[in-house]
Amino acid sequence: MSVYMFARSARLGPGSAHEEQAWAFAMTEKVNQISETKVNLWTTFASPGVSTLFWTTMVEDLATIEATNDKLLTDSGYHMLLEQGARYASTDAINDALMQVLHADGIDPASEAAYVGEVRAVVAPGSGAKGIELGVEICKRATKITGVATMFSIAATGAYGEVLWHTGYDSITELQRGQNALLMDPTFMQFLDSSIAGVYQPGATQSIYRRLM
Repeated sequence: MSVYMFARSARLGPGSAHEEQAWAFAMTEKVNQISETKVNLWTTFASPGVSTLFWTTMVEDLATIEATNDKLLTDSGYHMLLEQGARYASTDAINDALMQVLHADGIDPASEAAYVGEVRAVVAPGSGAKGIELGVEICKRATKITGVATMFSIAATGAYGEVLWHTGYDSITELQRGQNALLMDPTFMQFLDSSIAGVYQPGATQSIYRRLM
């Protein structure tokens, strides 16, 4: 059975941080009243895209996303919140992203991390199978070193061949500990140095997200 992660992002413009946060919380509550799956609200932490909000959920099939969207489109309360949110949004586009999860061993679906560390890369042309195989192996090694399960996904929309690693942590202190453990482990860094060249394109990016709700 396939598992997907769906994310919608919107960047806030200048304004009252208190009002914007209250609106974001109200929108999340409204969506969770309607959605068949739990939706969480996130924002960036010490990462590109300051003041960007992300609504994410995990689903077992795309029909679940379709059903939720259909319900939202007929809900007057949701439309009122959309109109209200227009005053807070920046001029940046609102984006949806869909990722297919390929590896999630050891991850508790019921757990809600306080922070998530993310790494994004794009598989090099001609390295599709190797990129997926190596992505899963990186997950296994990182999990063994940090003691925290890492999830590996491939983009189902957006940049073709994009792959993502996500690791959830209970606190920013635990995130720092996990990242330091990887950096200080010589075998992990040697493995990356000897394995990723030519498999992923240059320019991988890193971000940290903090759960607001």
